[in-house]
Amino acid sequence: MMTVHILSAGDGYAYYTNEVATGDARRESGRELGDYYTADGNPPGVWVGGGVAALGVSGVVTEEQMKALYGEGLHPDAEAMIIALQAQGKTAAEAHDAVKLGRAYYGYSTGGTDLSAKIETGYGDFTRMNHR
Repeated sequence: MMTVHILSAGDGYAYYTNEVATGDARRESGRELGDYYTADGNPPGVWVGGGVAALGVSGVVTEEQMKALYGEGLHPDAEAMIIALQAQGKTAAEAHDAVKLGRAYYGYSTGGTDLSAKIETGYGDFTRMNHR
């Protein structure tokens, strides 16, 4: 069976990899995302569609590839490509520009609010008192 999901630009992929793919529960420490697929008998996601040839990707989709593509708007194999380009003498900025797939995603700034400050203070107090 195949399922298709809409992923939002930016960190929209993170919800899918962190919770949906693990049954809406956080992964246990030391458990990889792929463990969900093999433990429950579901096959891992694979690259499909017209864009795979243009991107030169195939096989299983990794969490790192999702982060690069959906999280940063970069080629799915950006990390390896940047390393290779820098080995060829490109600067870090030139290598990064070479793996971009268009303009950066627009991010809205909500600024600080009284509620967000109280939440941050609460998290800090909890961490300090509970050592976690």
